Amino acid sequence: MNAILSNLEIAFYHLISFSSFEPFMLLVLFGVTFQLRDWKAYLSLFLALTIGSIVGLLVCNLDILNLSTATIKLLLATAILAIGIQNLMVSNGSASTLRYNFFALLGIVLGIGIHLHYQRHSGSSFTIYPFIGYNLGATLSYLLISFVSMLLSSLTMLVFKTDRRSFNLVVSGIGIGIALVLIYLRY
Repeated sequence: MNAILSNLEIAFYHLISFSSFEPFMLLVLFGVTFQLRDWKAYLSLFLALTIGSIVGLLVCNLDILNLSTATIKLLLATAILAIGIQNLMVSNGSASTLRYNFFALLGIVLGIGIHLHYQRHSGSSFTIYPFIGYNLGATLSYLLISFVSMLLSSLTMLVFKTDRRSFNLVVSGIGIGIALVLIYLRY
């Protein structure tokens, strides 16, 4: 039980502390497109993202997929770019099969990305209890980051009386710009 709790805390604080910028940015861009009234679509797409993340982390931990750090960072920057473009194309907070699959794929990339920290912390051997704890901590931080960004976007639209389309355009444009800078600077 101590292994679960300590790994939960390590994963939670790693993602919340802004020490890994790419997963944080991806989760902010995920949550910002939803409003509080879209809670059903948010939860279902969040579930797809979380399941994908668990699969990505598991695939890396079982050495089924072995990527270099540079490749993983490129995948994360590309995922930020993809979610920014997707946010521009979808103007409402609805959920569809295509969006489920898209966010599950992004979740796999996210899981591959957080594998870098998990591997540094836990080493290369796979044990179930630290893995469960790490996934629980990562999921809690995903929920907190994306929910806070959803809440802040809803409040911003309410206070400034802006429409969803304009707000998504600005925020997604910022996300796309950051992703392009990350891709340019690293590759």
